[in-house]
Amino acid sequence: MDLALDLMAEFIFHEVDRRGNKRTLPLTTMQEIQLVEVLYDYFNSVNNDTARNSVFLSLFSGTTAIIRSGILSKLVSMAIGIPSHFILISASTLMQQLGNTSPNSYRLANALVKDYFVLMPNSSKQLHLVPRLAPQFASNFLTAVADIYFADVKKGPLIFPPATLLETITDWVSENTQLCVAAQQTQSALPPGAIAMEATTPFAGLLKWCILAPIYRQTSEIYGKLHLGLIENMLEIPHSNPPRAIFAQHLIISIGNICRYAVDLQNRSRKSDPTERQKMFLEDTALHLCLDRFAQAIQIALSVNCVYGNIGDMINQLKQLPFNKLMAIVINSYKNKT
Repeated sequence: MDLALDLMAEFIFHEVDRRGNKRTLPLTTMQEIQLVEVLYDYFNSVNNDTARNSVFLSLFSGTTAIIRSGILSKLVSMAIGIPSHFILISASTLMQQLGNTSPNSYRLANALVKDYFVLMPNSSKQLHLVPRLAPQFASNFLTAVADIYFADVKKGPLIFPPATLLETITDWVSENTQLCVAAQQTQSALPPGAIAMEATTPFAGLLKWCILAPIYRQTSEIYGKLHLGLIENMLEIPHSNPPRAIFAQHLIISIGNICRYAVDLQNRSRKSDPTERQKMFLEDTALHLCLDRFAQAIQIALSVNCVYGNIGDMINQLKQLPFNKLMAIVINSYKNKT
């Protein structure tokens, strides 16, 4: 295997010379295009899933994953533009094995967003084929891309998804109620001895978009449609024992942002009287919509028994939020059951 990796580094990616010394000059743009074309043709010629995934993982994982991320992004982008089921499935396997919220998956998702939603925002025909062509890839892509937007402000400036990306994701989720769990429903074909990694579903990340949108003045009705689509997907989650679709701590990742909004609201009003402050919270329509969506998501997730992790701690953390009638019902219902 070490010899194979050395040969890949020297003859495929031109990273080292025959003595193993690092080359100072990278591939030219033309050489990259030629390499992507060769890889595209090769992977489409390999019908055996295990063999194809083995080569794909060898080429694009490990210590060289960052260096080769540009080639990987161009290859997967080409597989969307000129539809290739084989390459998208292998890319899905790679994302899942590396972790579909890992930095490598993040870079791939970011590159695809740039190609198809920033540089070519009107390429809807190719994009609408993806969930049908490779639902596992679409699901893992959703998980990765969800982490790019509405990220916690402590990690950097808050950014929002482009309108075309939001519309496309909403269409994907609304048209296929099994899409969000597609990566968990199909076992990846891996080389002998490899341990299959569990896929993280995109529920928590995409729900975060819908929940936080109102308090960040993202008033597009598409967020409401996406929220409805996610709820419908949750209702279709196949029963499993133990549950494995949504991690409890991921589901409440929005709490910090909501609490900071509430504090800012309080500081702006400068009202110290608790009764007046409570009235102010109840009259804030953005906060009300945010908490309603949050409560609906928690309620459905608990009712279909798809949440794993420390649910009791999740419920306790929800008590930090400003009062919301539906959220109070959800919390009390859980307490009564336990």
